[in-house]
Amino acid sequence: MSSAEDHAAMAWLCAALPRLRAGAHGDELVLAGIEEAEREVRDGVPAAQVCRDLGYDPSPVPTKSGGLPVLTDFGLDPARVEGSYRCPTRRCPRRADPDGNGREPRCEVFDAPMILRAG
Repeated sequence: MSSAEDHAAMAWLCAALPRLRAGAHGDELVLAGIEEAEREVRDGVPAAQVCRDLGYDPSPVPTKSGGLPVLTDFGLDPARVEGSYRCPTRRCPRRADPDGNGREPRCEVFDAPMILRAG
């Protein structure tokens, strides 16, 4: 498993978690599986492996511009790499801006606020 694959998978997982939880529609078994996936990543299991366990193939797909892989599944948009906040663990390339109310974005995998990038 490549580092690029794991970084892309971490970004996808972080962006996808809120929709995965909402899509569970309160199903305790599905929610428990999502929580277990989060725990595994926090405990050091590669994000790409966890994504595969969830039924998502995180293999990077090159973009026309040669930039980051385009990852879509479950009706999700690709993870965006923009904005002034970054992953608090530096394990993924996700970037985000404050929400419409000025609140800092959150890392969904580690349930932590994203870090404001300097400069």
